[in-house]
Amino acid sequence: MTAASAREAAVDARALPLSERAPRILAVFDALAPGESFEFSSGVPPRRLLAQFQAERKGLFEWSPVEEGPETWRIELYRRRAAPGDLRGVGEALSWDHGRLDTLEALAFGARLAGDFATALVEYSRFASGLKRHAQFEDDVLFPRFEAESGLDPAFGPTAVLRLEHGEILLLLQATAAAIGEPDSPFVSLRRRFHQVLCDHSEKEEIVLYPGLDHLIGAVESDGLVSRFQELSL
Repeated sequence: MTAASAREAAVDARALPLSERAPRILAVFDALAPGESFEFSSGVPPRRLLAQFQAERKGLFEWSPVEEGPETWRIELYRRRAAPGDLRGVGEALSWDHGRLDTLEALAFGARLAGDFATALVEYSRFASGLKRHAQFEDDVLFPRFEAESGLDPAFGPTAVLRLEHGEILLLLQATAAAIGEPDSPFVSLRRRFHQVLCDHSEKEEIVLYPGLDHLIGAVESDGLVSRFQELSL
């Protein structure tokens, strides 16, 4: 699955009276067609707004933090192709996030190849932030839950391999982030190695971990984990 191909105009909720902020953001979201997205900015962590979306627009949205304080919080809201109230599976939601991150990474390197280093740095920062958040959720929530439900040993089962790969991915992410804005950096070789590790890692998750966990815990609990992913770092 992929993220929206284009971002709609942003909404700066900080410029609105308090009583108008949530209604404005909900109205802009409701006007989106499936597959469209927009960003909004807030001067405080938008926890209450997320809770309102989870209650009133359940199953219809993706919530992706872009910037998280200390003065500004920015969230990208994406309109899903779904019926209101649809339960979300871990596999569906996190595979979608893989696609979103792939799109950001491609935008960053497209800008880099075009010589637009400023845009490359901005898009790669979005990608890096999202990838770290994604890995944190897996390390702290998904892997322990899979181990508990499956009875597999954390030291020897599939999650042990995935945790090791997270370490390598984050090291390569740091190295690539440092290189992408430098005209003479070896970014091609870094990106190639990064893709080798990340693509293999994501495939293992999408084929083994996510569907395995969805099967073990059932639709209602899987949907609850997706809500926890939306709430991460807010």
